[in-house]
Amino acid sequence: MNRTRMTYLLSVFLVLPVLVNAQGSREFVVNHFVSDPNVIESHLVITDVEGKGPIVTMKFYDNDGNLVGEGKELLQPFGKLNLDPGEYVKHAVVNGTVHISADRGNIVAEYWQFYKDPEESWKNTTAIAVSAPGFSKLVAPHFVSDQDVEAYLVLASTDGKDAVVTIRFYDDTGRNLGKARELVKANGKRILKPWEYVKHKTTGVAFIESDGGRVAGEYWQAQESKRYQVVYPMGGIK
Repeated sequence: MNRTRMTYLLSVFLVLPVLVNAQGSREFVVNHFVSDPNVIESHLVITDVEGKGPIVTMKFYDNDGNLVGEGKELLQPFGKLNLDPGEYVKHAVVNGTVHISADRGNIVAEYWQFYKDPEESWKNTTAIAVSAPGFSKLVAPHFVSDQDVEAYLVLASTDGKDAVVTIRFYDDTGRNLGKARELVKANGKRILKPWEYVKHKTTGVAFIESDGGRVAGEYWQAQESKRYQVVYPMGGIK
């Protein structure tokens, strides 16, 4: 290798770290969390990605958008918090959403859920928090409509405003299967089962459009006979 070529490669390697930007945001929404001390061990994991050591504020809402708990924690630079949501809702049985904000720097957040009964451990799963303020349009690239499969579209309010959402269902060939129109209350969430709207066995794609507030979405799918549960965030459409 000639000297000029080597000098060029070294300059690229030296510059690359400078070009890498920290990921994350100052505000996140966890679409789904559970506090149920007898059934589930849950974890809210928040990480500092910029080394700013922010104070993190968390607000916990039930599915109807009622504030059920809140808290503040200091996040060490480049560190993480591993929190029990139950501690902030006084260990009440709650199903809802979490709104997270940092006073400086960017963070990322995740939700982890483990079943205490070993027979239900196949449902253990994790979900990635969505950057606020969310979207007015979403797409679920895959859904299942099947009575033997637990499938849910989970839509959460991300900006504290009521959102009337229209969900359009299509099969894999693009054939229109129908639509639904539902209210997602401010700071709350709505759980929809595709089977209840499509009413026959199929797979497909769902498009969501919000009128009013912005939303974030997740798709959950579980099947006991095959012992699996998966969750993934819906894509925002700009």
